[in-house]
Amino acid sequence: MTDVVTGQDEPQRPRASMRQVLASLNQPKVALAVVFGIATGMPPVLVGVTLGFWLRSEGIALAAIGMMSWVGLFVSIKFLWAPFVDWIQLPWIGKRLGHRRSWMLLGQTFVTLGILGMAATGPSGGLGVFIAFAMLTSFAAATQDIAVDAWRIESAEDEEQDLMASAYIFGLRSGYFLGNVPILAMSAAIGWSMAYAAAAVGGIAGLAGLLMAREPDKARDFAPATGLSSILGALLRPLKVFWQDHGRSNFIFLPLVALFFVPDGLINSMVGPLYIDLGFTGPQIAAVRTVFGFPATLAGVIISGLIGLRFGTIPAMATALILAAVSNAGFAFLALSGGDRGVWIAASMFEGFSGGMATAAMVAWASRLTNPVATAAQFALLSSLMTLVAGFLGGFAGMAVEALQVRSGSPMGGFATWFSITPFAAIPPLFLIWLVSKRTSPV
Repeated sequence: MTDVVTGQDEPQRPRASMRQVLASLNQPKVALAVVFGIATGMPPVLVGVTLGFWLRSEGIALAAIGMMSWVGLFVSIKFLWAPFVDWIQLPWIGKRLGHRRSWMLLGQTFVTLGILGMAATGPSGGLGVFIAFAMLTSFAAATQDIAVDAWRIESAEDEEQDLMASAYIFGLRSGYFLGNVPILAMSAAIGWSMAYAAAAVGGIAGLAGLLMAREPDKARDFAPATGLSSILGALLRPLKVFWQDHGRSNFIFLPLVALFFVPDGLINSMVGPLYIDLGFTGPQIAAVRTVFGFPATLAGVIISGLIGLRFGTIPAMATALILAAVSNAGFAFLALSGGDRGVWIAASMFEGFSGGMATAAMVAWASRLTNPVATAAQFALLSSLMTLVAGFLGGFAGMAVEALQVRSGSPMGGFATWFSITPFAAIPPLFLIWLVSKRTSPV
């Protein structure tokens, strides 16, 4: 079979049994990939979906909430400084901890400070300062994410990439859960500020994992900058290598990465406000996501891996994208139902399952596109593209919903119309997946 990434004949590897896969989970680096996934999964949710709940509970307008989601765009533009994470050795801790782990420590430290700052300020304590702390959290989380992705890819052999990606996504989706559901439950009991302070303490797990991890065994050149040309060279080298590896296929690969998560991005910032406007409480939301949504997400991650193992990554991506797009319509039914509990549970499970599948499939595929000479920078570029277009367009979701509410004359009618339109955003990436699949043929 021809490899969809390299265009070369793919080496035939024996298929791993489920017992072998489960046995491999006792490897320390696989377990640490889960821990680091949790550490990198929590902050984006705390400045994204969970923040939407907090802002809406404070009476902030939908348009403002939608634009506040742009705070998370630091994750989408991290490719701008990722080459320096590859290139610059941090003083003292860089030699003590190693290159990747020292950057992970720096990112985690400022993530914790940013979340604590949000907790201390709150939206009512000065929105400008609150946004500044949210931006610090987002920037530091993006930097930590760059280092974690590089550590994960460089710590795995080629045949272990899918396993490490699945372990990381398992942790990532767990981090999404921990950055949302427990915080919603705690907010009802101890208030939003204390709940966010408790979330900051969760960063200790990431720090503990960092101390246990081994630095990837890879020689590095930390030549000092000698002028503008060396800085530009550091920025452009990963792009040059990426072009050399994939050539004109980039005109398919990169748009696919950029558009794959647009259906999700268009609704993410509006799900929380929909729940609040339907009258759901924090404990109710936490219960549904704990009992139904989170297990469905983990099932989606597992199923994605099984589909990839049996049929290939591209079929897994196509299946996940179709399900993710259709799941958006579930929230339209929820809005029209007026908050029916059965519809809510079904929508939550469907969205969780499809989201887990989509994330696992795309990360596994994108990891294979990177070159070891610029792992951090290249995967940062790809993961930035995964969220850049989706995040930017999602920032207008609040204005779109408000306009549709005026036009329909009904708050829930506006939500329902928006959630019904967004699945069509899956058509362009599905076409690109089809083009990628046409590059493969039996040999």
